[in-house]
Amino acid sequence: MTPRKILDASALSALVIFISAANLWAQGSDAVAVITELKLNRGDVQVRLPGKNTSERAGVLQSLAPGTRLTVTKDAIAVVLFTDGSKTVTVNEKNSPFDVAATPAKGQGNPLGQVVSLLVGKKQPPTYTALATRGAKKPPTLLSPRNTKLLNETPTLQWMGMDQQPGTVRLNGPEGPIWSAENIALTQIKYPANATPLKPGVEYTWSLEKKGFPPEKANFKILGAGESREIQGRLASLQQAAGASPTTVAILKSALLISNELYHEAREILTEAVKSDPDEPTLHFLLGDVYDKTGLKTLAADEYGEADFLGKGRAK
Repeated sequence: MTPRKILDASALSALVIFISAANLWAQGSDAVAVITELKLNRGDVQVRLPGKNTSERAGVLQSLAPGTRLTVTKDAIAVVLFTDGSKTVTVNEKNSPFDVAATPAKGQGNPLGQVVSLLVGKKQPPTYTALATRGAKKPPTLLSPRNTKLLNETPTLQWMGMDQQPGTVRLNGPEGPIWSAENIALTQIKYPANATPLKPGVEYTWSLEKKGFPPEKANFKILGAGESREIQGRLASLQQAAGASPTTVAILKSALLISNELYHEAREILTEAVKSDPDEPTLHFLLGDVYDKTGLKTLAADEYGEADFLGKGRAK
């Protein structure tokens, strides 16, 4: 078992996930920047808050008020994005210490600044107690779409568990069955483009039936055309974030999607970003937020735990 493995199905004891102390976060009203990326590697990132004589280790998505000082050692880095959307600064040993200065504008009228503000003052994740079962056979778990709104009218339905046992996927609307696929032994299937078109504003339910288990169900709703165009436009504008890396752009996009209850698309962006940047704790933190909001508490605890592990860095 590696130290990064947070949950083990064979474990009999409770596991409590806890992330960074609350005093690491500046008040949202005072913040002019936020740490979007944090990699300690073999070094460290210390934050000294205004008016304090001592420093503390930086936290995932920590908000930064004017006068905050970041000190970075060895090969650690912290990416600081200002809330007005004006600039991104990568703080490393070469430009350390870095003092956060006030910006002339708060960015309320700036679309990018409005999205950055969604990351300010992020709360600590909840504390979970995960109880494992004694080798009991578990039913499949519906991953996505789950308790979410959607931009895409032909979503990919995804699940995990018992992937070698064929099952039946069904999709129902308010008036009854709409579509089904039988003998599916995969872990995902795309809703066909030639199937009955899904209508905006209508709540749909999909289920996965596997022998020996009651069908699990999840709901989703297609966003209206006007709202969808607006969100798509805002997502496109985030590609132009000043000096932002692909990881920070993914973080901004997922924050926008999460704030609009578009958890399915947020999860897609985050899981793809993790493939390219698996050691970024912020990606795992936000993925935990998605799982938490969609009722997947065990997966949420796993991702929050991974964010906590990565935020602690390597042994010095």
